[in-house]
Amino acid sequence: MTTLERTLAKALTEIAIGLDLSEDDAIAPEATMKVLQPVITLRQDLPEQDRQALAELINQYAQEETDPELTVWEAPETLGLLV
Repeated sequence: MTTLERTLAKALTEIAIGLDLSEDDAIAPEATMKVLQPVITLRQDLPEQDRQALAELINQYAQEETDPELTVWEAPETLGLLV
């Protein structure tokens, strides 16, 4: 995987975690899903191997998170990468 792909996966992870774990009064759950749904839809176009590679990268980045509240987040599942 290229540096660009890794950087984009890291950015996607940070955005998704921030949105998913935000307080409902800060960002409405409907707004969160409105942002994440296109990502979930786009992943359907990825071949299984690429979907798995992205899920592994997102898991890796999520596990590197030092904030205990964020480390329990199920990133690939939330983004629909793993079924």
